[in-house]
Amino acid sequence: MDNNQIPSAVNKDFLTKELGLIQHLNTTIFKKRDFFVLSPSVQNKSNGFDLREVSLNKYNRVAHNGYLLIRYKERFLIAKLANFRKKMMREELKATSTSKTSHWKFIVKETPTLHVVCQTDSDETYPLQEPSSNQLIKFFQ
Repeated sequence: MDNNQIPSAVNKDFLTKELGLIQHLNTTIFKKRDFFVLSPSVQNKSNGFDLREVSLNKYNRVAHNGYLLIRYKERFLIAKLANFRKKMMREELKATSTSKTSHWKFIVKETPTLHVVCQTDSDETYPLQEPSSNQLIKFFQ
């Protein structure tokens, strides 16, 4: 099956082969040495994605260099995970749902710069950087 047919697999080969990140089970968590990366894939029309609390709980700010690396269509968007978590993943911003897993819901917006908007409070936004593939390769070496 072609990578583009499975939204969660878009650019996953780049993460594992080019960046050398290792995926933790079938989650959005990727690791390499002291790097801890949450890498959701955003391939839907609404540009939305979720981050689960159980995944975030595996991140240790002291032991890891944490990053949010969003696979947005064919692009990569990055933010430091500790800063993103502090601003965008507060308890009061969790999504309300009937599912048993606690999570936060976000949307990627381009107006005019790239940023993430919290779905539970649209006033909460976070700017993103758009590194090139080569910049990412150098960074994760």
